[in-house]
Amino acid sequence: MDQLFWGRIELSETFALYFFEKEKPIQDILHALKYQFKAPLGIHFGEVMGKTIFNSNKYKTIEALIPVPIHPQKRFLRGYNQSELLAEGMATILEIPILRDVVLKKANNASQTRKNRFLRWDNASEQFCLGKIDISYQHIAIVDDVITTGSTLEAMAQLLRSHYPDLQISLLSFAIAK
Repeated sequence: MDQLFWGRIELSETFALYFFEKEKPIQDILHALKYQFKAPLGIHFGEVMGKTIFNSNKYKTIEALIPVPIHPQKRFLRGYNQSELLAEGMATILEIPILRDVVLKKANNASQTRKNRFLRWDNASEQFCLGKIDISYQHIAIVDDVITTGSTLEAMAQLLRSHYPDLQISLLSFAIAK
């Protein structure tokens, strides 16, 4: 996962629990989490991620988690934010807070699942804004469900870095596309 972001954004650490491949079990899990109202999967796999991260010294300085936000309309329809559920599971294990309103989603963009790398970046680059909560931490981790091109996480990290230049940022994900 580090290689995906080399030369794009300075990061402290990166982590993905699984590789995502089409027609494999991880695709089914993510589909159930996002589209079949299986919210408990998010908490469960967040706890699994938290236990894995807790047992590694690389992540000991992370002080708070920021889940990738979804637009309020999408949250209303789905009933939850899957990245936030993963963060909740991790937070119980790591005993650190979740900063839910630091980064907000501005527009209810269409799903990126069928977009190429350039369209994903164009879709992600202007979709976030900062909320009214200040970050008083030195090291945060952005939490996402699946990383394909990294455009969403890069956009969030750049936004945070533009307002908090000394902030250490790590990326934690359930899965990364091969």
